[in-house]
Amino acid sequence: MNYDYLIIGAGFAGSVMAERLASQQNKKVLVVEKRNHIAGNAYDEYNEHGILVHRYGPHIFHTNSKKVIEYLSMFTEWLPYEHKVLAKYNNELYPIPINRITLNKLYNKNFTSEKEVKNFYNSVREMRHPILNSEDIIVNQVGHDLFEKFFRYYTKKQWEMEPRELSPSVCGRIPVRTNDDCRYFSDKYQFMLGCWGRDMIKRFAR
Repeated sequence: MNYDYLIIGAGFAGSVMAERLASQQNKKVLVVEKRNHIAGNAYDEYNEHGILVHRYGPHIFHTNSKKVIEYLSMFTEWLPYEHKVLAKYNNELYPIPINRITLNKLYNKNFTSEKEVKNFYNSVREMRHPILNSEDIIVNQVGHDLFEKFFRYYTKKQWEMEPRELSPSVCGRIPVRTNDDCRYFSDKYQFMLGCWGRDMIKRFAR
């Protein structure tokens, strides 16, 4: 069979390209994938107990784009989900990303406004220039104490590297909040995603 397009990779990007070319341009698309499954890191499968397992971690989806949600809704059913994380320090649990609740509990403060929290950050932050690594960007935002308590050792465990050995973009993507929002993401649309890449490939990339 002759194809109009060859797409390498059956993950998110490859799936979208294949679907758009097939459904909008009426093109014949061949998708090839080096793994033994499709859907990239969004792949899931049923285990021996009949439980649907996300092999590469949960498919947490978040966006502020209504257009994106409407497009993806053609291929998946959404499970409402807001990701919330707690960090354990000295046998106490604290919301992460750091927010007003984190600071009040950790330092026995009583901040009630965002302005107070901003002023606190400004009082403890260490101005570093230029920002060369992940340690620089965090210390520049929240100071050395919060960096040591919540970022340094987790980052070292996660990546097996000191924060100063990592690009600023690694820790820089973690928000620092001044309000009581305990969600990891603040986007308008937040869901748990399942089977999307698989369904899209099956329907359009043949």
